[in-house]
Amino acid sequence: MKDIVTSTSNTRIVEARKLTQKKHRLRQNRFAAAGLQILGMALEGMALPRMAGCIRPLDVFFCEELFTTDTAPTLLAGLIAAGANDIHVSQHVLETLSDRELSQGLVATFVMDSLQIALDEAPAPDSTDPRLIIILDRPQYPGNAGTLIRTADAVGAEAVVLIEPAVDTCAPASVRASMGSLFAIPTVRVKDTSEIAAWANHAGIRLVGADAAAGEPVWESDAMSGSIGLVLGNEGEGLQPDLQELINATVNLPQRGSAESLNVAIAGGILMYEWMRANQSSLF
Repeated sequence: MKDIVTSTSNTRIVEARKLTQKKHRLRQNRFAAAGLQILGMALEGMALPRMAGCIRPLDVFFCEELFTTDTAPTLLAGLIAAGANDIHVSQHVLETLSDRELSQGLVATFVMDSLQIALDEAPAPDSTDPRLIIILDRPQYPGNAGTLIRTADAVGAEAVVLIEPAVDTCAPASVRASMGSLFAIPTVRVKDTSEIAAWANHAGIRLVGADAAAGEPVWESDAMSGSIGLVLGNEGEGLQPDLQELINATVNLPQRGSAESLNVAIAGGILMYEWMRANQSSLF
């Protein structure tokens, strides 16, 4: 039986604790995730054809004293079977690895760059249903990115595209906000917006932008029908000019109150569900 790691000075523990910082995630090419739901989604994601080869566990730190149900040992066994190195740690050590108040006994690390695929590597659809791609224009906040990934997964979007410079979707706040959907839907990072236009044209996807000050109210527009790339602007500046030039149609969410604007994750969620409503006869 392996020894239990009880010291936070252990090299593996020290390196894992550094993963809260982007520079160390990039240097180590890995990120951490905690919680039974998120890690359960990671295991489920490994079985999805569109995520094949993207989810690669490295280490799983565990504390049996914190297991309260059969779920944790089942997930532990699944992660080990998937290639993770199991590291038995004390409760104190595990608590220093998790940014959650309740780690539920498990913290795992995963390869980071395998989750971020190139645009031309996005999987081809396996049906003729209308397609939805979410395109985030230089997003700044990890919580918003994670929430949008979660909602994109919920409505059956095909991928989430992030235009650089963009937030790190493997940051703890983003992983937590995604509630595991980071492991269910491919993320793509793009530097040149012209790549998006060329890809969308080839794929038969119209680019529909969301702009509070332009376009038609979304429920008065037919822009959401069919296969679209829903383009959501930066939290502070909205859609950038280089992307506005590529958009085929623009929609907005009218406001009656005094709020200056909606949070991008809220607005994006409403628009994603409006796309699903507009295409319900084909999707359901």
